[in-house]
Amino acid sequence: MKKFKKISTGIMGCLLAVTIAGCSSGDGLNRSAKDGKENAVEKSAIRLVNATKEGDYNLISTDELKKAIDSNEDILLIDTIPAERFAETKIKGAVNAGLPKEMKDLKQEEKDNFLKILGDNKDKKIILYCGFTSCERSHVGAVLARQAGYKNVYRYPGGIAAWLDAGNKVDK
Repeated sequence: MKKFKKISTGIMGCLLAVTIAGCSSGDGLNRSAKDGKENAVEKSAIRLVNATKEGDYNLISTDELKKAIDSNEDILLIDTIPAERFAETKIKGAVNAGLPKEMKDLKQEEKDNFLKILGDNKDKKIILYCGFTSCERSHVGAVLARQAGYKNVYRYPGGIAAWLDAGNKVDK
């Protein structure tokens, strides 16, 4: 629970910082965000906070993931997008376990395959990602991993889009 409180506090702090930065120019009245998408960003952020709370897993940033990969940290990196998209582009070292966008659409064969990929070590650091922040496939995987008793589960919410936005290379 302490870990969750730290994560929630961190997320809320980031949201506050983004809000303050967004409001720092102008009076904030009758003005929208520079790109006009602040409402969508807020909805996505709240959905992420709620999903993280519900799933009882951790979050990892692009910089933290890059550091883990560059330092050859012992992680299991799982891309949860469909196999045909995984074949086109993936983060170096990732394995594929295609999952649906919602738990209700999960097929038993997908669940069995996913659990097989996780392996037997319940303490191993598992990092799941999909396409972008509002994609829920990585959430489905994180929830499944936690339900199966894995303790060190992380979701990389920005997914391949954030990875590429940061200028990182991918395997094709």
